[in-house]
Amino acid sequence: MALLPDVVQLVSSYLRSRPAVVELVGERVYTAYPSQLDKGATFVLVQRIGGTPVLPRPLVIDLAVLQLDAVGGGARTSQLLVATCLDELSRLEGEQPNAAGNVAGVVVGAVRYEPDTTFKPPLPRYVADLSVTVKPSAMVLAGAT
Repeated sequence: MALLPDVVQLVSSYLRSRPAVVELVGERVYTAYPSQLDKGATFVLVQRIGGTPVLPRPLVIDLAVLQLDAVGGGARTSQLLVATCLDELSRLEGEQPNAAGNVAGVVVGAVRYEPDTTFKPPLPRYVADLSVTVKPSAMVLAGAT
């Protein structure tokens, strides 16, 4: 049985490899909220919020629903960051060798401005919903037979 790729890891690794994203946040693309934040630092947070349910049979396709948060800087900076990430993700398709996955498609849903009010003053944040369809890479599938 072939295991499905970890979509959150796949997307976050992809974003860390894109020069336009690195220019804005460096390596600060996280899969969990960072415990330590430098004041004013910008970062991206990628989390799975839904998708294909776990079923008692092997799955060969995963339709993951992800939330991407572009956080920090001013409102214009976080807006530029979310737009840059979504632009880069529009080109995410095909075999992803480091993730043992094959991306069949990325669909962007709602994008909204939701400042993080756990900080005083609130931290600028844009949130985007995405659906990412993946399956195991051909190499993983070949090894599963």
